[in-house]
Amino acid sequence: MNKYYSTFISPKSTAELRELNIIPKQEWYENVSDIYISHMHLDHMGALSNIPNPKTIVHLPNIQIYEDMKEKWELSPTWLSLIPNKYYTQLKQLTPLETDRNNVMAISVSHSAYPSYAFIYFGKNENVLYTGDFRIESFLNNEEFYKLNNSEPLLNFLNNNKDLKIDTLIIEGTNIGSNRLPLEPKETLNIINKLAKNYNKIITTTHALDIEYAYALMKIATELNMNFYIASAQTAKLLENIPELPLKPKLIEEYTNYISFFEKITLNEINEKSFILVPYRDIINFIKDVSLTSMHIKDYAIIISEPEPQTEEAIEYDIMSNWFSRMGIQSYRIRPSGHYYPYQLKTILNTIKPKNIKILHTEKPQLFQKIIESYTK
Repeated sequence: MNKYYSTFISPKSTAELRELNIIPKQEWYENVSDIYISHMHLDHMGALSNIPNPKTIVHLPNIQIYEDMKEKWELSPTWLSLIPNKYYTQLKQLTPLETDRNNVMAISVSHSAYPSYAFIYFGKNENVLYTGDFRIESFLNNEEFYKLNNSEPLLNFLNNNKDLKIDTLIIEGTNIGSNRLPLEPKETLNIINKLAKNYNKIITTTHALDIEYAYALMKIATELNMNFYIASAQTAKLLENIPELPLKPKLIEEYTNYISFFEKITLNEINEKSFILVPYRDIINFIKDVSLTSMHIKDYAIIISEPEPQTEEAIEYDIMSNWFSRMGIQSYRIRPSGHYYPYQLKTILNTIKPKNIKILHTEKPQLFQKIIESYTK
């Protein structure tokens, strides 16, 4: 997409995208009975409207979340309108730890999209594990993770089922070759905790599906006796279905225009000592709106939790930073990755012990291959 398209150059059709090998060609779907989606980031969702066979079943992490996203995508003037399925495409929701008619089992993983899965295919001649995108460390403890996902995370599952042999591992390598600081969730939360103790109000950005992060921030707010506000309808809808939240968030009415059982307040009603959760894409408009209220913008700090992938973020952040400076707001960038870090690969391979390894989802395939060879010789 980035090679051929930009803000000003958009694809004309699915046929054009197929021709450029951006989405699968029609013939690649021949005889495909089932498609399994590990999580609902767009680089994994793809363009469901491209599926030609009405008998193909698409297995999704969560159909309700998909329907909410679909409502927005369908109205998009961009290529995003190609993502929603055609009316005849069959959808089925994944259930963790259940082996389906294709001998495929979904296993929950920690990632920056909720819910996310790895898949094990139990074949006649081999067992194949596809990890999807995942990180080893979660923002949640084991008990919280189980409550949200109704299963334990992938590596815990494999450690507790040592008789399960994996013949072929298909693994992502998003962070392979990256020079970004390997910031773990616990380290991230320690930093945020320190900032929250020194500012009246914290605005923090997040991806709408990163419920683990939102949950962890609520825990901090509870510990520090802070208010918690949400300016994202999508995040709020997700949280409504989470049992036993650390606290009951309040929704900012101007940014959550739907009926909710969470209490709603206006921008003018935001209290002192508060966390405010805002989508990454809305942060500039949000601080502009805040500056028009009677609140003192100087009491705020902004924590930018950058979304993934990072290809376009540097330019965006430079622009954001200019706005923050103009408004007199101090900002901090934090990027706890939704993907494992290279130094953790050895632990992953020692846990899974695969006979064969296939790599994908990496910008450094040669480096990735060399690292794997050094660990498996």
